[in-house]
Amino acid sequence: MKTPVIILSGFLGSGKTTLLLSVLKECSARGLTPGILMNELGKRDVDGTILEEQAGVQVQKLLDGCVCCSRKSELPQGLSTLLERSPDVIVIELTGVADPEEIRRTLQEPGLAGRVRHHYTVTMLDAENVLEFNSRFSADKELVRTLRRQIESADLVAVNKQDLAAPGTIGKIESMIRKHNPEAAIVYTEYSRIDLSSLLDGVDRSQRPKAAAVRAGAQSPAQEALSSQAQHRFGGAVDPAASHARHLAHNGHGAGSTATAHAHEGHGGHGGHKHHDETASFSKVSTVTLTFPPAEQSPASLSRERLEAFFRECGDALLRAKGHVALARHEPVQLVQYAGTRTFWETSRYPGAPYLVMIGLNLNEARLKERWSELFR
Repeated sequence: MKTPVIILSGFLGSGKTTLLLSVLKECSARGLTPGILMNELGKRDVDGTILEEQAGVQVQKLLDGCVCCSRKSELPQGLSTLLERSPDVIVIELTGVADPEEIRRTLQEPGLAGRVRHHYTVTMLDAENVLEFNSRFSADKELVRTLRRQIESADLVAVNKQDLAAPGTIGKIESMIRKHNPEAAIVYTEYSRIDLSSLLDGVDRSQRPKAAAVRAGAQSPAQEALSSQAQHRFGGAVDPAASHARHLAHNGHGAGSTATAHAHEGHGGHGGHKHHDETASFSKVSTVTLTFPPAEQSPASLSRERLEAFFRECGDALLRAKGHVALARHEPVQLVQYAGTRTFWETSRYPGAPYLVMIGLNLNEARLKERWSELFR
């Protein structure tokens, strides 16, 4: 019996980890055992820590490189490690600059093809910012191409953070999606909330299809069901308002803070990397990890205001920032996440040394570290 694999794709800060937390809760409610593989381009694992802290799950991590290139050879081993735990489903959360189609191809390679099957690909879009990406990233044509491929490869496109989008934006986003992917189901949502029952169809232990029934290149039962019922079940209607009214799983903000819901997401990279067609998926994105000086060597404590001003100083070059930071002495550690132009804070139980990961375009590492040190003087 092949283990189904769900791929979560989407740019930095779009809401993948928030969605993954919901998937984990749904798996628990169904009595399913999930296997989670988390890929981070940076050396620090923020999102995996969030999952372990909030969902209590064990996460297989591939850090310091993209699973599509420099860490691609490690993907089979990572999946094999998960398969040893006999999961009912595997969920792979990709970096924000990765091409999900590359992962799908890897699943079909010898050694994996007989053990796993692609079940579904979900791509998250940030409704507040997605229409600006082409112009904002015009200097990085490879990145623009990759973001387009994330849409093209999706079985479901979840347009997240619609509550933050400017009036008239949603219709333009739908037109953009349909230009690149006429077949995908589309749902408009807030806080990454979608109807997970359809996403997990065919995953239940008692209903998993036998390997012989899944032909190479054929759709899984869930994909077939979703393809035929996309308009009805996920909300792929042309009228976004009607789509929202009929299909949104949770209207309003629901439980949880804005910080928790919109912030659990984002990844970065060390530079351009290549895939099967030898085309780099990005060329100008880089990461810089900033560490905190020892308390006894730091005359000043970091405050929220100073850190948020630090983010603003970076301007459009800063795409994402995330980490576990220490503010005034004796205060609890804070999970801070910057996405788009918004900063979100949340108290964390992270026990390690504080740090901050900066992800951006052509970041000047020396200047960033110099300016970071000045915050503590």
